[in-house]
Amino acid sequence: MQDLFEQIAQRPYGHGLPPRCYTDDRFLRLETDSILQHEWHCVGRVDEVPEVGDYFTIDILSEPLIVVRKSETEIAVLSNVCRHRGMPVAEGSGNTQRFRCPYHAWTYTLDGKLRAAPLVPKDQLQKNCALPEFQSRCWQGFIFFCMAEESIWPGDSKDNQSLKHLEAHVANYHMGSMHSAIHFTEVWDCNWKSLVENFLDGYHLSVVHPETLHHLTPTSLCKKVTGSGSFTAYTANYAGTAPARENHHPSLSAEQARQSQLFCVFPALIASVSADTLVYLALHPQSADKVSVKWGLSTFEENLPEEEKRKRIEKWQKINEEDHKILKRLHTGLKSSRAGTGPLAGENFEGTLSDFHHYLVSKLDAETECCA
Repeated sequence: MQDLFEQIAQRPYGHGLPPRCYTDDRFLRLETDSILQHEWHCVGRVDEVPEVGDYFTIDILSEPLIVVRKSETEIAVLSNVCRHRGMPVAEGSGNTQRFRCPYHAWTYTLDGKLRAAPLVPKDQLQKNCALPEFQSRCWQGFIFFCMAEESIWPGDSKDNQSLKHLEAHVANYHMGSMHSAIHFTEVWDCNWKSLVENFLDGYHLSVVHPETLHHLTPTSLCKKVTGSGSFTAYTANYAGTAPARENHHPSLSAEQARQSQLFCVFPALIASVSADTLVYLALHPQSADKVSVKWGLSTFEENLPEEEKRKRIEKWQKINEEDHKILKRLHTGLKSSRAGTGPLAGENFEGTLSDFHHYLVSKLDAETECCA
């Protein structure tokens, strides 16, 4: 990988990453070891588990997880692996008062404590047979977890890793109080970084989305937002002919009601919030050319009529289909022996990519120094 590190370090100022960063499974393993296993990942939204005992399961980086509301005020992210023989103890989603392993009936409480181990003498059980609990945080209605035991949540950081500026930037939209309309998981045929970059790239809006987005948020009206070591963002301003959003939180200014804020909480939560709609994509890499995408849509209106809800969902399904199609083609091109990267567009159009690349390279540099 040394030659690839040299290509990354020697790339011209304002250029993207070398194509092999998107196509080489060895590079993904390096990202996993040095970045993904130590950073915070979104697993979904708080209102997916509104009642005590509500839970859902999800696998991230080959780690089976249970996300459960264990009390009225607490959500936990537990290991979904029985402490007896390694069987997943839950699947799907639902409501329960306990998790019972389907293999030998070891049973756990909502906070992961072992409740019963049939026919096993108590003196033979280890002192700690509870399901391990991972670090987790709720932020703006999103649930995050981290595999590492000592990683600092960026919202608590007071340096240039802080999320404080992003929190202030999106505060008036009140994402945390929006209401979930749909969420599901699908697999996209591209590298996870390509999807992050695409979402952050206002440069492609008028080209890839001529019917769905160009008339609403043309590329020419995009403006980058100052980021940090934990996020990057841009504002998609609406065209003068775009219809006004009537239903939104009263704290929104008239200008904010005619904007969408698109952001990435590094490494892999991407989201767009407007006056009445929040769309998010939580990315979980599977290989260099496949990424699991949990995406959901939430609305400002609690009781949105089904027809209007359907229209918003179908609109974003169309947008995502357009992006998936173009990214699948992009991945084919990136595998070419002649593939390269040209200069990025101006700050307002692809400056977010520079922020993302700086984040990635800084993490890889730190890992390289540790291993030197």
